[in-house]
Amino acid sequence: MKKQLFSLMILTIFVVLYTPLVAFADKVDLNLSEGEIAYTFFDLSHGESTLIQGDSGETILLNTGHGQSEDDLEDRLDMYKVDVIDTLIISSKEMEYIGNLPYIINNFHVKNIVIPFTLKSMFESVLSNFNGEVTYVEKGDHFSLLEDVTVEVLYVEESEGVGKGGCALFIDHFNKSLLYMTIADYGVEESLVEEYDLKATMFKVPDFGSDRGTSAPLLEEVDPQIAVIFRNGEDEPSNFVLERLNETWIDIYQTSRIGTITVRCNKEDYEIITVRPSHKNSLPSSWLTFD
Repeated sequence: MKKQLFSLMILTIFVVLYTPLVAFADKVDLNLSEGEIAYTFFDLSHGESTLIQGDSGETILLNTGHGQSEDDLEDRLDMYKVDVIDTLIISSKEMEYIGNLPYIINNFHVKNIVIPFTLKSMFESVLSNFNGEVTYVEKGDHFSLLEDVTVEVLYVEESEGVGKGGCALFIDHFNKSLLYMTIADYGVEESLVEEYDLKATMFKVPDFGSDRGTSAPLLEEVDPQIAVIFRNGEDEPSNFVLERLNETWIDIYQTSRIGTITVRCNKEDYEIITVRPSHKNSLPSSWLTFD
């Protein structure tokens, strides 16, 4: 009995230590220390948008979500006190990723936009009045986002069709890396597994958890600790994908279920914070500061 009780105590301590901080807030100030960055996966009602923040106040936005979620995106960017976007990265031409592109360009003083080269002709007219810099990238390109944050373009879909321009990006910060995949395709995943060392701390599940991707060999190769699934309107992620993720003991974070997810990383470790706007809870509105 004592041995069982001791085991239960250890399990309880483990759960407490590794349960993410959950908070309701109107404003979030992460107070990043030198060398820290934060990845924030917004809980939009439809589509994908990820905010990357550096310790000097730099802001990178990866995709803009669907146009139906403009109010959500406006609210989340205000929550994280973003009024300027240094770099906007587009990883797909689908509306779930670019639906709020005009809103972002017109309201957030975007300095640079990164777009797959295969989508250049599509975006030239859209960006004709954009005064900032436009960078077109291809498979194999490397570029820096922040002083200690690098991006490698692992894949860009070049064939015509709905998936054209879909990317796989490897974002690295002191070996706390994020594999950000847009396109769900078993053949693409097989090629990536054969060509790259994909070991990553975080894995952004492609195509909202579609059963066309997130294969077992890919998960075995990436071996992530965290998997993030964005919300695609009313569509649910594939049960087969969820089962594969659970079988590999990966912590699954669905924005539709737990809200916005922030992963704050330093050189040695990371912590996870899940945040919902305070008006979604009965608690009084408050300012939230993480020291």
